[in-house]
Amino acid sequence: MVTISSVMILATEILKRASKAEKKANGEHYTPNGLAQYLAAALVRQWLNIAPSTRDITVLDPACGDGELLIALLNSIPSTLHARLHIIGCDTNCAAVDKTESRLAEFHVASITLHRQDFLSDELTPMGGPQLGLDLRDTTTQSLIHSASVDIIISNPPYVRTQVLGSRQARSLAHRFGLSGRVDLYHAFVIAMTKTLRTGGIMGLLTSNRFLSTQAGASMREWLSSEFHLSKLVDLGDTKLFEAAVLPAIVIAEKRTHDRKQLPCSFVRMYESKSTDNTARKYESVVEALAGEQPGNVVINDRRFKVEVGVLRSDNDKFVPWILTSGLTDKWMATVAANQSGVFGDVAKVCVGIKTTADKVFVRNDWESLPAEEIPEPELLHNLITHHVAERWTVQGIQQSPRKVLYPYIDDNGSRRVIALEDYPRAARYLESHRKRLQNRQYVIDAGRKWYEIWVPHAPSDWQRPKIAFPDISSQNVFFLADPGWIVNGDCYWITLAHSVPEATLYAMLAVANSTFVIRYYDVMFHNKLYAGRRRFMSQYVRRFPLPHAKFIKSLSEAARSLLAARKNGNQAREEMIAAEVDSLTWKSFGLSKEI
Repeated sequence: MVTISSVMILATEILKRASKAEKKANGEHYTPNGLAQYLAAALVRQWLNIAPSTRDITVLDPACGDGELLIALLNSIPSTLHARLHIIGCDTNCAAVDKTESRLAEFHVASITLHRQDFLSDELTPMGGPQLGLDLRDTTTQSLIHSASVDIIISNPPYVRTQVLGSRQARSLAHRFGLSGRVDLYHAFVIAMTKTLRTGGIMGLLTSNRFLSTQAGASMREWLSSEFHLSKLVDLGDTKLFEAAVLPAIVIAEKRTHDRKQLPCSFVRMYESKSTDNTARKYESVVEALAGEQPGNVVINDRRFKVEVGVLRSDNDKFVPWILTSGLTDKWMATVAANQSGVFGDVAKVCVGIKTTADKVFVRNDWESLPAEEIPEPELLHNLITHHVAERWTVQGIQQSPRKVLYPYIDDNGSRRVIALEDYPRAARYLESHRKRLQNRQYVIDAGRKWYEIWVPHAPSDWQRPKIAFPDISSQNVFFLADPGWIVNGDCYWITLAHSVPEATLYAMLAVANSTFVIRYYDVMFHNKLYAGRRRFMSQYVRRFPLPHAKFIKSLSEAARSLLAARKNGNQAREEMIAAEVDSLTWKSFGLSKEI
């Protein structure tokens, strides 16, 4: 029996789900109170250090939401300065702006101007009602963005990726704000915010930490480095301060005055840890643990974290991730640099596996269950390596019923050529049965490809060469030799040597890639972590793994081959013993002893 109360409960749940979906699509993740207070306090400390003049002060939050950041800022600024403050806020969520208006009413400031519109829109119209002090009723995006009249910006701008934005809006934003590559909405916000800020003005930015370490964040790193004196950087990692899966970071920066030298930027980082340190400090909250800026292990409600404190080291190359460094890590990296002969990318190609963008059509482990006339020709079905089967050193136990991919290409004298369907009637029947699904991938057709092609293919001639494969996401390094002829899927990457490089180098690279040394190197140089300590082993990082000098290449290769032989023979005790020797030898090859 359906009751009125049950219908109301269902309706409420539907509204909750719709609200969450809408927030995700719009990048709306409002700032928790404690985090807002932490950001505001850090921002105000830096602003007061600059010794503000006696003139009026303009404050902007271009994505103000329900006003949490503005309230936190006003609570952090000495009340004696409130009468000089002109507050500007923008947001597309009218209900949230109404709440901001109500919350700000208790503060005695010079003026409050709120816009129920997108900060990036062509024209901003302030909300109705009397304007106090600053009259911004005629403010447009162009005049506001190019006025460079704002003293303080505090913001948690929307984080919306290219695929959610849609290609048309992404192209529009790229054109308006001079963006290239993968466009995120917060990139446009940061550029527009910069243009509103006067020289010497202060910005407190809360956003995704992805820009610190990914190739897609290169343009943001370059922009921040060129336009600002960076003062403080906080990577909040997997502290789970937001409902969303976004891992946040804080940037405190002063709009650059080119006659002043950039001072070191403090860098604090906090991630969950598996440490069992009994001396770990206990705190009530993540914000409390961060506030002290004391390095070491901490405990918060039975969760363990590691706090790291240092300074930012950035590179002239915008594609190099930003690094948290200290005297000890500088010395460590210098030792590695002195003992390496190069990097993986000097001797090998590192690339992502194939991406079909229609795995339910192209990838199966039950091809034989299809009607005989629809089972694709054997030469088009290939064994597929995915992250599900990844193991260190070599993959075992998947020969019985591996996933197979229908690969609609053949080798044509070393080149890849898409098949003609009339030459493969059984594959043609199968693909035709899924034609609607495949043709919906408009981007494939727009790229001048046939409707039954996959999105990211590789040359079949490469598959027979020796190769190392590894999963994209893993808490530990899992690199393994892949059998000749097997295709690597897009949830993994693979490494093949340049043609002139001896095969021994591949085995030495396998040893280095599986070592505890390379985990330490990764965490110092890249530190692209997700929740629960999972790392992203992308090609841009693995290409930069260091290679030891020739004498260690030989010894590491021989040791790795011995380990593989023990593994093949099922001698687990010997395998573990050799693995420990290989690990120690890797550390030694870079002039270091193994760290505990």
